[in-house]
Amino acid sequence: MEALHKRLSSHSVLIAEDDPSTLKWLVRVLKIYFKEVQGASNAMDALELFTAAPVDIVIADIQMPEVDGLHFLQKISLISPHTLRIIMTAFNSNLYLNRAVESGVHLYLKKPIDIDELLVAISSYLPDSPSMTTISNLGEGFYYDALKKTVYKKETPVKLTKKELLLLELFLKNPHSIVGLEMIEQNIYEEPATADAIRMVVVGLRKKIYSDLVENLKGLGYRLNIS
Repeated sequence: MEALHKRLSSHSVLIAEDDPSTLKWLVRVLKIYFKEVQGASNAMDALELFTAAPVDIVIADIQMPEVDGLHFLQKISLISPHTLRIIMTAFNSNLYLNRAVESGVHLYLKKPIDIDELLVAISSYLPDSPSMTTISNLGEGFYYDALKKTVYKKETPVKLTKKELLLLELFLKNPHSIVGLEMIEQNIYEEPATADAIRMVVVGLRKKIYSDLVENLKGLGYRLNIS
């Protein structure tokens, strides 16, 4: 269980469930295992949360008012195809199963949910490397999709240079640490680099995302300034 917890702990989850008691229970339990867990009582609120701050895993009930879980997950797949999509249902009919297959969900789980089964199933679908989450929320409406190696402002791609991308990934792998000039030079340059050359890459990253993204610690290096 310790290995499972370690594998899950760097990932974020969004749950869309219209039954208040089920939603509260799932959020409470999954917070034990995951870095961040959000809940919404309908698909529209969940979609708004996801658009503002994409997550690695989305779990949805199949029957919800206005927009059902499968239509909601189809929309999620258009925004972020690599997000893990899980549908929950109290019904076990071929009609729902066929719809789930056609919608391209990764997991189809029967209610009542068995938490151990859910956690193991999620773990089997996650990327092998635990060093960086698939979707990283950068704040201010920006996020980074590690599988696509692309920064997005909501749904619009932000074009980064190769060095800007490598620097961002270096920061994300060391989210709470000071990243020194020597470490940056070793990871994003193939030749010796001056402090001014590194500073220009940092400036470019700030301009294309937002100015407060990277904190300058005089004499020490830089640090990613996100929660």
